[in-house]
Amino acid sequence: MKLSRRYFVIGGAVLLISGCAPSSPRAVVRPGPPWLTPVLRPRPIGPAADRVVIAANELNVKANGGLGTVIGRQRWARGKPIVARLNPMGGVKRITVHHEGGTVVNFADVRSTSGRLELIRKAHLKCMKAGDIGYHYIIDRAGRLWQGRDMRFQGAHVSNHNEHNIGIMVLGNFDRQNPTSQQLVTLQMTLQQLMGGYQIATHNVFTHQELVQTQCPGKVLQRHMADLRR
Repeated sequence: MKLSRRYFVIGGAVLLISGCAPSSPRAVVRPGPPWLTPVLRPRPIGPAADRVVIAANELNVKANGGLGTVIGRQRWARGKPIVARLNPMGGVKRITVHHEGGTVVNFADVRSTSGRLELIRKAHLKCMKAGDIGYHYIIDRAGRLWQGRDMRFQGAHVSNHNEHNIGIMVLGNFDRQNPTSQQLVTLQMTLQQLMGGYQIATHNVFTHQELVQTQCPGKVLQRHMADLRR
């Protein structure tokens, strides 16, 4: 996959928002009751050419906590994980939701998303000395679900709280833009399936700012998370 010049222009900003910059304090809001309403898988937006056909060897439903279609890591990552820097997950007990938090994301196509994820992966390796991208799953602007770090390994997404913690990042800056309806549907569906697959109670589903002092996942997505839990 060849990255366009546009990605290198935004590369500096991605380095800052992907583990290299401090964050401001935010109030902590704890989860409420579980969600009860089932949701449907969204259809991707954008031209038909951007819709992804997933090969059978890119899916591992059992390893992904019972999730359905997931775009495999091999579709976007240009380097293998540095296994020496990774720690085993050792079981799953919680989930944490994030936003990217960088420049406003106006694209929903596969190629642009692939390039952005690769930049984030490189930033995490450089700035955090991580072994791979820090998140286990990413939800793009079209509502597609992407595989990040292998679920066998702890993530690198919440300082001092990565043990047994699945990291989900929703692509965008939700202090400056709204999540798409497709993103919200996929987020709810993914949370429900992971909670069921790993027997995670609602009080163990967090946003980043509920665990440490940060603005993540942005004020708009934070409100949506509160609504989901009601």
